[in-house]
Amino acid sequence: MRKYIIANWKMHYGPIKAGAWIRAFRRERLPKDLDIGVAIPHISFAAARSSLGRASVPWLGAQNVCWAEEGAYTGETSPGMLQELGSTFCIVGHSERRLLLGETDEMISKKVAALVHQKIQPIICIGETEVQRKKGEASKIVRAQLTSALSGLKSAQGVDIVIAYEPVWAIGSGKPCEPNDARQMHEVARDVLKKKFGKDGETMRVIYGGSVDVRTVHEYVSTTAIDGVLVGGASLDPRAFGLVCRAASPA
Repeated sequence: MRKYIIANWKMHYGPIKAGAWIRAFRRERLPKDLDIGVAIPHISFAAARSSLGRASVPWLGAQNVCWAEEGAYTGETSPGMLQELGSTFCIVGHSERRLLLGETDEMISKKVAALVHQKIQPIICIGETEVQRKKGEASKIVRAQLTSALSGLKSAQGVDIVIAYEPVWAIGSGKPCEPNDARQMHEVARDVLKKKFGKDGETMRVIYGGSVDVRTVHEYVSTTAIDGVLVGGASLDPRAFGLVCRAASPA
C-alpha cells in the first residue's frame, strides 16, 4: 500500500501565498512512491490550482465541508462546490473543529456520508484527549468516534476512505505519540473498518497526525499498521514539507 502524506495548512495562506507555496513545492524533488496531498483553505483553491498547472502532485483537498448540498447554511461549502473547486479529498472531524467550533459526532457522520455520495475522499480525524488517555479510555474513545463517523454509510461506495488518528494531546505540542502507541490505536481503527466494510476495510488507509516533522516521519511510516501521516506546522514551508516527503519515502 502506498503511503499517504497530507499537508494541512489549517487557517494559513490566502490566494497569493497559496499560489507561491504551490509553485515552490513543484520545484521540490519528490518521491514517486508516495501519494502527496495538501489541504488548503477554500478561498485559496483557485490560486493553488492555477499554480499547479498540469502537475499531478500534490493533490488538492479541503479542510471542512457542510453535509448539505445547498440551502440556508450561510458561510458553508457543500460537497458539490468542492467538486467544482477540484477537491479530491476533504478532512472532517479534526479535533480543532470538535473542540473550538462545537462539531459533534452526528455532524461529522453526516459530512462523511455527503462526501462519499459525491465521490470525494473523506479523511476522518479521530483521537483522544490527554485526560482520556490517562484514564485508559483511548481505545474506547477512538472506537466510538470512528463507529459514529461511519454510521451513515452502508458501504464505501467505491470511495477510498482514509482515517487519521490524531491524539489531541500531540497536535501542535511538539510531543508526538510514540510509534508503538500509535500502531496500537491504528489497530483499533482497523478493527472498526473491517467490521463495517469487510475486506474493503482491510485496504483503507489509516494514517497518523500530531507533531509530525522531518525527524519523526520515517518512524511512523515504517511502523506496521501506519499508512502515512497528516502534517500540520511542518507543512507550512514548502521546502520543509518536501524534506518530510523525502524522509517518508521507503526507497
